[in-house]
This record gives sequence, C-alpha cells and structure tokens, in this order.
Amino acid sequence: MMLMMILYAMIFAVGLGYTFAFHPYYHHRQQQAVNTLYQQDYYHNQRWLVQLFYAPTDASIIDHNRQYLSNTLGFSKEKLDTVAIESRRGNILTREIGILDDRVSWLKNRLSLTEVQIKRIIQSQPNILGMKDDRLESKIDYLQDRLLLDDNLLSKLFITAPTILIFSTDNIEQKLVWIQERFILDQEGLAKFVTKFPGIILLSIEDNMEPTLDWLQHRLSLTNEQLSKVIQKRPSILSFSIIDNMEPKLAWIQQRLSLSDEELSKMIQRYTALFNYNVENNLEPKLDWIQDRLSLTDEQLMKMIQHLPALFGYDIHNNLGPTLDFYIDALGGEDEAISFVIKNPSSFGFSLEKRLKPRLKQAQAVGMVIDYSCVYHIIFHTNDKWDKKIKLTTKGR
Repeated sequence: MMLMMILYAMIFAVGLGYTFAFHPYYHHRQQQAVNTLYQQDYYHNQRWLVQLFYAPTDASIIDHNRQYLSNTLGFSKEKLDTVAIESRRGNILTREIGILDDRVSWLKNRLSLTEVQIKRIIQSQPNILGMKDDRLESKIDYLQDRLLLDDNLLSKLFITAPTILIFSTDNIEQKLVWIQERFILDQEGLAKFVTKFPGIILLSIEDNMEPTLDWLQHRLSLTNEQLSKVIQKRPSILSFSIIDNMEPKLAWIQQRLSLSDEELSKMIQRYTALFNYNVENNLEPKLDWIQDRLSLTDEQLMKMIQHLPALFGYDIHNNLGPTLDFYIDALGGEDEAISFVIKNPSSFGFSLEKRLKPRLKQAQAVGMVIDYSCVYHIIFHTNDKWDKKIKLTTKGR
C-alpha cells in the first residue's frame, strides 16, 4: 500500500510539472521573461548577443566571410567588427559560404554596377547582404516600375542613395504618394523629382519635409505653386537645417543687400542655389570682391545682384576676374569695361573659352571695329545672328 501511494505521488508530481511546463499561461510567462532578458542584454551588450545567437558552429565560415568582405569589397577591420554587432537582418558573417558572393554578383549585374560602385553601395549599407534575394529583387522592380526608370537611372538612384534598398516598400510608397500630391506631380514629374534628389526618400515627412516646407513658404511668402517650383528646382533644400543653415543665410543676405522681404523672395525663387553656399567662405568674400573691384555703392551692388543672382555661383579667380580682364583688353580700358559690366551684369555669365575669345578672334579677323557695340554682339548674339554678322562683314570688305 505504501509503495502504491509513493508511485501515485510521483505520477502526480510529473503531471504537475508537465502542466507547468506546457500550459499556455506558464509558457507565455516564461516567454515574457525570456523576452525581457533578451531586451536588457540587447541594449547593454550587443556584442554578447551577436556571439550568442548568430555565431555559427564552424568558425571557418566567419573567417571566410570576413576575408571575402575585406579582400573583395574593401571592408576595414573596424567596419567588419561593426557589421558583426549592428547587422539588423542577421549577422551576414554567418551566412553559408558563397551566399555573400552570389548576392553581390546578382546586385552588380541587376544594376549594371562597376566594381567601385558595388563596393561603395555595400560598404555604405552592409545590411543589403542580409536581405532575402526575392525581397531585394521585388523592391528594385517596384521602384523601377513605380518611377518609370530605365536601367541607367535606376542604377544612379541606388548609387546616390543606397540606403533606399533597406527601406520597406510601404515606407517608400507612402513618401512617393506624399511627394506627388504635395507638389502636384504627374508620373514623369515624380520620376524627375526623385532621380534629381534620391535622398528625399530617406527624409521623414513629419519631422523634416513638412516643417521645412511650412517654414519656407511662410518666410518667403510663397504661394503653393511658387513653393512647388522652388523645391522642384532644388529638392535638396528639404534636407537643410532651418536653424543652422537657411534662416541665418537668408537673414545675412537680406541685411547685406538691404533687401525687402519681397525682393529676397524673388531672388531666392530665381536662384535657389543660394542655399548651397557658405556665407563666410563664399557669399561674403564674393560680394566684397564685386563691390571693391567694380567700385560699387551698396545700392549698385544690390541692383547688380538682383539682376543676376547667379553671380554668387561664379568663382572669383576662374571666372569673374578673368572675364573682367577680357572686357578690359577688348574695350581698351578699365573704366570702359567696368561701366560695361555694371550695365550688363549677365556679361559675366558667358564662357571665355567657348564663346567670348573665339568670337573676338573672328571679329578681329574680318576687320570689325572692337567697340562697345561689337562686344555686346559678341556676348549676346545667338550663333545664327553672329554667323550672319561675320558673313556680312566679310562680304563688305
């Protein structure tokens, strides 16, 4: 009897243990505890997690993949260590031998990339190698179809912004829809917009693009149509900091040139590249050179820049200086040349080697009088008009 009681007790204990081990409630509690420990260790010791969960049984696999990434794709030791810790889609160092090579070859062929280009893309976003082949292929196909891209433009898209490859299709589609609606773009317009600035797909709508657009529209008193045109001319504006870049720059230009809000707005609409230039290293020294070299008053400087805001983009030593010297030589004096360029600021916008010098030689060869009128024609005549003028002058000799 005692023996039977002991046996029943043992069976009951085993059954109770089974219940605790496999009952859904206790299994759920156990899983919660595991998840909590995992999260704590993840945030406190990522390297330990990589070793625990991703380390292969054969260390030679890791060695092989490290050698492949190092020798074939140019990864540094530091980069390899970072990959081992930060890989989001599973540690790519533990992939079976040959998988990384196959994925690199497929991506290189699919996007028609050079060796240098594929290295840059993979080094920028190693997680690409951790993606499943079908998901990577479907994402590339989706973007090509969605943006109506030929193979060349598709390749340029990923070379410029390889991070797009690790964004979800849903995330990308949400941004494309927003961009298309916000800027009133058709399919062709959307394609041009995104290929011009692929980085826009990487920006947050709520945290970046929408606040920037709201600020810019208010700061420059732009209509929706004007705002759309400004951004389509220079989409990269959306990536600029308002506090650190745009507002200080606009305030400096407005004060330096004594511009009204309306005049500032018109200038930016005509020449959006102003946002790309640094005040200390570009805008300020350029305005100082123009004003000093041409002996301009503040008002004359303001009018000249308003007439041709692109002057901000011309280099002093390679463009402005040599072009002014050309007019001094052609017109036979500094005063005449300075008077000419003040009246015609856009005269700085023509190529010395492709237009001004060749036409001057033609004019001299046919015996033209090189005066104010001749120089004006050299600069502003279309090719057809200039050729006719040369022929008429030649006939009249």
